[in-house]
Amino acid sequence: MKRSKTPIFFAKVIGFSFLVGALTTLLDGGLPVPFSQLGVAAVTGALIGAGCIVFEATFLSNRSIRWLRKVPIAGIVLMRAVAYTVIIVVSLVLPPWVLFGTARWLEPGFLFSFWLSISIAAAISTALELYQLLGKEASLAVFTGRYRRPRLENRIVMFADLTGSTALAERLGDLRFHELLGDVAYDLDEPIADMGGEIHRYVGDAVIATWPMTKPDQFEHALTCATAMIEMLETKSDAYIARYGQVMHIRIALHCGPIAAGEVGAWKKEIALLGDTMNSAARIEGAARDFGVDIILSDTFQARLPKDVQARLHRLPDYAAHGKHDVLRLWARGLDARCETNGL
Repeated sequence: MKRSKTPIFFAKVIGFSFLVGALTTLLDGGLPVPFSQLGVAAVTGALIGAGCIVFEATFLSNRSIRWLRKVPIAGIVLMRAVAYTVIIVVSLVLPPWVLFGTARWLEPGFLFSFWLSISIAAAISTALELYQLLGKEASLAVFTGRYRRPRLENRIVMFADLTGSTALAERLGDLRFHELLGDVAYDLDEPIADMGGEIHRYVGDAVIATWPMTKPDQFEHALTCATAMIEMLETKSDAYIARYGQVMHIRIALHCGPIAAGEVGAWKKEIALLGDTMNSAARIEGAARDFGVDIILSDTFQARLPKDVQARLHRLPDYAAHGKHDVLRLWARGLDARCETNGL
């Protein structure tokens, strides 16, 4: 989520929780409801929403707390469930006690509310972890059945590949190299999320992300994301040198077009993206290596960008990709066009 949107998201969560608290009282007691009771319920809901979102933002989603990334999912579920339970119980008790001096914990129904809070907190925590494990796309697809049958969709496709990965793997060894890939994927996740992208999957040392082609500005967002990903690794260069002995670099290819999306697998479900667009994106990423550029764009993608952005791009020589009948027309950022044609 963009930092500039965080306060707006925070306000929406609190507002929604405020309304849910009030609505719960209306549904439970019916009309008429004393204004004081309605107000307490609304404040209780707002406190629960604010407490949970603050806990997520400052602790579980705090990217600077590295040790959390090594905690098993069961541990994260437990921590979130305990925290949510405390937040819910305190929110249920505090408003009536502060406003009216009512000791709600002495009421007969409080024990039921306490155990209900634990159940709700555990359910929410488990759902959130499954959502993060599967990803937004797969999670929604599983519950809605969107991709039970393959369907054609128009998407922007990004292939981002770690440069020099073979030499890195040989030098670091399998386990350390795996840690490195985890750190790189973790750092690249932020700009992709900020720019509205969806990580489709990790393939070895590569990241595949997509954007819907529903809005014209998505193309510029994807290009901005590519630049931000490279800059992210540059800002983390000292940390990578300290941990792995060198700076990390990536090559990024951007393409767009129709893809076939659908569920595959039975016990382990996955959303597969297939078609010429995916194959071409992989070939274009290979061209980035041959041309020596860090961001490379297909002609189809370039044509969808605003004119002022197109003016900052440089046309590369036609590229004959393996397995492709027609040559590829490719573009790079002006500063990246340092390649020699080498007869291509």
